[in-house]
Amino acid sequence: MTVTSLNSTAQSACTKDMCPVEEGKMGQAKLKQRTAFAPELVEEWESEDCVNFAVALARLTGWLLHVDWWVPSLDPDNNISLERCKPLRVYVADNGFGVFDVRGLRSVDDFNARTIRPLAVRHGPGGVRTRYYVESRLESLPLRFRPDSAKIESAAKAIEANTAYLNSIPKRTPPYIPAADAADYTFGRCAAFAEALREQTGLDAVALLAVRFKPGSEGMRFGSDGFFHSLVLHPDGTGEDCWGKAHVDDIAGRFGVAEYRLSREAHVSAVSNLQRTSTERYEAAFAKAKELIQTYRL
Repeated sequence: MTVTSLNSTAQSACTKDMCPVEEGKMGQAKLKQRTAFAPELVEEWESEDCVNFAVALARLTGWLLHVDWWVPSLDPDNNISLERCKPLRVYVADNGFGVFDVRGLRSVDDFNARTIRPLAVRHGPGGVRTRYYVESRLESLPLRFRPDSAKIESAAKAIEANTAYLNSIPKRTPPYIPAADAADYTFGRCAAFAEALREQTGLDAVALLAVRFKPGSEGMRFGSDGFFHSLVLHPDGTGEDCWGKAHVDDIAGRFGVAEYRLSREAHVSAVSNLQRTSTERYEAAFAKAKELIQTYRL
């Protein structure tokens, strides 16, 4: 969950060496043209805040449903009730910085700058709150439009017919723990998941400690020692967390980290601190992690 100010400007994640050259931009333009939906479909979906498109896409890809809300102020404790907020857009995003929208695959910075901010400023001064949900939760949210079964089915057919768009979306890495559950264990509960995975598999659990950030990610808040995530290590050097097995560099990249170090001691310390200071919450997270692992992995 994040809250951003409408007065701030989006930061680019590109450096001179990282940004695509003109040829790359031309390739991106061609890809966007190939994956574009018919304008009348986009207009129809956007007229209902893209809720039906997003639900259809989440079902097809297994990625995570998000809703962005306008909030009347920047509340650091996130205590503003949703009844005081305004829904801006329902969309699907991956576990990093990718957004899958009716207007194409976009970086979160580009999506925020070109889509969310113009929608938010219509409501006046305030901020934007991003939250993720399981599909069933949408029915009880104060959205402007409820999911409609027939429209979801229609959107799914349109997405499946647009093979270029669907094939351009990265596939999730198995095992496929439900996206909302995986998101719960991405921030705050990762140590419990890694510890449960260690117990179930016998693999070593380690913490990732940030050394250097990618441009634009320097403001990410991590532990005083750089701690930002826990996972288990496979004998081939790859890592595994709630999102499945992947190269450790790729897992660190989801947090905007360019350079990191591994520490078994930091993971053990994180688990010990949680067991001591948040005993009930840790035990509940650990028990649910074991259940998810047994259901979807083992």
